Amino acid sequence: MASKPRVFTIPASAPFLPTLIDALLSDRLGLNYQAAGDPLALAQVTLYLPTRRACRLARDVFLKCGDAALLPRIVPIGDVDEDELAFAEAAGGENVGAVLDLPPALGGLERKMLLAELIRKWAASPEMRGDGAYSLVANNPAAALSLAGELARLMDDMIMRQVPWDRIDELVPQEFDEFWQKTLRFLTIAREHWPTMLNERGSIEPAERRDRLIAAETKRLAGTKAPVIAAGSTGSIPATATLLATIARLPHGAVVLPGLDTDLDAATWKSIAEADGEAAHGHPQFAMAALLTRIGVVREAVATLGEPASHGRERLTSEALRPAEASALWRDRLDKKDFVGHADAAMASLSVIEAASAEEEALAIAIALREAMNEPGKTAALVTPDRALARRVLAALARWNVPVDDSGGDALPGTPGGVFARLAAEAALESVEPVTLLALLKHPLCTLADADAVSTLERAVLRGPRPKSGTAGLAAALETFRAERPKLHRTDPRRFLNEGQLDAAAALIAKLKTALAPLETLPRGAHTLRDLAERHAKVLHALGGIPEDLAAAFEEIIEAGSLAVEPGDYAELFQAAIADRKVRRPEADVRVRIYGAIEARLQSVDRLVLGGLVEGMWPPETRADPWLNRPMRHTLGLDLPERRIGLSAHDFAQALGAKEVILTRAAKLGGTPTVASRFVQRLAAVAGKDRWDAALARGTCYAELARRLDEPAATNPWPRPDPKPPFAARPRRLSVTEIEDLLRDPYTIYAKHVLKLQPLDAIDTPPGAADRGTLIHDSIGEFATTYPHPGNMPDDPVATLRAIGERHFKPLVDFPEAKAFWWPRFLRIADWLARFETARRARLAKLDAEIGGSIEIPFGGEAFKLTVRADRIEQLKDGRFAVLDYKTGAPPSEKQVRTGLSPQLTLEAAILRKGGFDNIPAGGSVAELLYVRLRGGAVAGEEKPIRFTEGGPPDAHAEVALAKLTEVLAQFADPTKPYYSLLHPMWSNHYGTYDHLARVQEWSLTGATNEDPIFE
Repeated sequence: MASKPRVFTIPASAPFLPTLIDALLSDRLGLNYQAAGDPLALAQVTLYLPTRRACRLARDVFLKCGDAALLPRIVPIGDVDEDELAFAEAAGGENVGAVLDLPPALGGLERKMLLAELIRKWAASPEMRGDGAYSLVANNPAAALSLAGELARLMDDMIMRQVPWDRIDELVPQEFDEFWQKTLRFLTIAREHWPTMLNERGSIEPAERRDRLIAAETKRLAGTKAPVIAAGSTGSIPATATLLATIARLPHGAVVLPGLDTDLDAATWKSIAEADGEAAHGHPQFAMAALLTRIGVVREAVATLGEPASHGRERLTSEALRPAEASALWRDRLDKKDFVGHADAAMASLSVIEAASAEEEALAIAIALREAMNEPGKTAALVTPDRALARRVLAALARWNVPVDDSGGDALPGTPGGVFARLAAEAALESVEPVTLLALLKHPLCTLADADAVSTLERAVLRGPRPKSGTAGLAAALETFRAERPKLHRTDPRRFLNEGQLDAAAALIAKLKTALAPLETLPRGAHTLRDLAERHAKVLHALGGIPEDLAAAFEEIIEAGSLAVEPGDYAELFQAAIADRKVRRPEADVRVRIYGAIEARLQSVDRLVLGGLVEGMWPPETRADPWLNRPMRHTLGLDLPERRIGLSAHDFAQALGAKEVILTRAAKLGGTPTVASRFVQRLAAVAGKDRWDAALARGTCYAELARRLDEPAATNPWPRPDPKPPFAARPRRLSVTEIEDLLRDPYTIYAKHVLKLQPLDAIDTPPGAADRGTLIHDSIGEFATTYPHPGNMPDDPVATLRAIGERHFKPLVDFPEAKAFWWPRFLRIADWLARFETARRARLAKLDAEIGGSIEIPFGGEAFKLTVRADRIEQLKDGRFAVLDYKTGAPPSEKQVRTGLSPQLTLEAAILRKGGFDNIPAGGSVAELLYVRLRGGAVAGEEKPIRFTEGGPPDAHAEVALAKLTEVLAQFADPTKPYYSLLHPMWSNHYGTYDHLARVQEWSLTGATNEDPIFE
């Protein structure tokens, strides 16, 4: 081995890989490498880099820089090649033979499933259930799998940090909360059982296998004479650090560090290298300081390859990220002339964007990336750990058709295939819920039926109350709809569905039943995850197929799925099982790229945007370990959570080396204020107010462009709509209940009767007031028409009302949720109504229920028919009449009836007085207007008589209402008379079903108004 380690560093502002490769080719690494025109010389070199992406980029740089016929062996430092070890053994290596007999590593998901089984047994133990029925942890398989992932991470950490499991015995449980005592007891049990489980499967831990391979590679390299270089790694893992130390001491070995801080004063550097506290772990140089100590070389002995660029920000970054306890040195160091000149040059090409929202931040970033495309050959990239921000930027760049290479990829559950699989499992195992079913049937990967059949099924049975569960419930609901369709109201849009469309919907249900059968017909009880996954795959094949990425996930789940699972838990567990899988797009040779923090390492671009610079992203939130608390981890010598802060700080420092840097953050995320990243706050403090304000000013232009990009040239308030259909299109017939719409919101009449638009029920709605009112009205109406004579009451009116109600509620047999909600209310109404009828009929001479009537009113030279179907008209024993209306909602007030805004009862009285009802002669006098409120709650029913406080008796108010309506109709007979929206709404900003068509939210906020004096 070499007596003196070779360790180098490349400044953050120098392009790492080009500088490294140039140093290799020019033998500035001191390896006695001389190509001398030999095209095979590079093939002897081994180059270790931290990521696969960096390896691919290095190959491209080599191809551009030299004439080699064969490239070096370029290896990700964590992926030691067993084939290479085999070749070494064949060549006579004595140290690697045993390692080739290593058992295979236990697969990631299989490992988590085995750990989840242990955790579920622990969760079911009396210790974890205590006095309650539920466990303190892992109440379902998905939660157990999540805990298993955390446990696997802890096990990897202990292997990587070379902490033996028996060290757990050194912890004192009594010093901690009872929960941590329980976790320690579980870890002790798991420590005893886990090796046995591994031996039964002939496997070892993945981290252990990797460390053994790295150790074997370390031994192999000790005997090689070929040049070996490890570059770009900070040696944060002990096994990797050992490999780097070995390479540094080889006669032909060299280690090249990324961005070693050579500007930090010696005293502060020493405090970082020797400390082991929170501050040291959070510093970007902590890992490299520890590595230099392991190698046995001081910082001053590290040679620099390449010079910092003119825009270099190394000193600025070094000061900004200096440990807090050493920040008192800022007072002297920041005012020095050489630092002032460096800071001016460093900040000149740095911009800061402070956007109002995540959307604005994404658009501003997209504009900055798009701007870079104006210069030929210029490259740009966004670096962010925030995948939501990356997706927004990707979408924003699509508006300019900018080709982008997105290295982050998407989580499999969020891809079309992942969503398709989740919907299929939820639909089959969760009673074919309407919203889930429609999402499944309308998914682009579902090929089960055409859009027309899906639309028919949706309109016929999925809108409104939920049908019975399962595909059988869908089929029964469709058959019930066929039978009831002729009875639908003439305005119900479902009446227009024809038999052919209903046949197609029935065929779709049959196909759906067959497709979902493997999961829908599962026997009760627990099943293995393997069985459920195999059935799930069959369902997906029947629905449309399984994408390639999803197929690989199913193979892994089926291979590892021994966990026992209840069908109801499967969908959530499936999501958890595929949550770690990423679907990455193929790399593209483009000028704009999007990187995660890890993927960005060793990359070089002309303009770099650091996005999402808020706490929780830069640095990421510290992960809480559910198995060991912070003092326990510290006692065992495991990484503290602050270690992630240090790694994030190093990524931030390296990124600041780009020629042009733009820092961005959103002031709010999801409506919640954010806190600027501590890295940004420190950089602002070191840069000084003037320089930082200048950077903010440079960034403001991007934010302003983002705000103005979709801003119209002129903003004109949208006026209240004033449709003026021709006279021939205006309605000649309205019911008395629609007259209130005409008075309050004429646009509703326009949409319903001129445009012929009828609303559809929402999907899977809870019990609706309109449907409930119809069923109750129909039941009460049948009772009254069956027993029309005041003295002719059944012996048991309550039983009779219940029997009638059962017939009218029969269609709800396919909608059990609606019936469960409405039927008990009807029973209470029936009890109250029986008492009401008995007392009321004693005063009556005659009773007419559900009686239709109409009168004609002049309408522009033609006749307008005012129609009514009165709930109940009573003739009192004194010859006068009472007009009643049943309300399942709140009835109008006396003032609303008196002023004419709710004229239903007064117009019914006017029709009665005009002889508009059969069997009731004209000229009758109305003594009473009565609303009967039927709620079915604690107060089942209630009489709400209208007793006018002014304006005379009901007869007088009936005449006034008719006169006013005649005047209103005369106005609407004029083709220039508009049907305004929200003329006299009951509420200030909404009224009815058609507000969205009238664009109420647009014009009502601007104060637009078109008052019509006729309604004053």
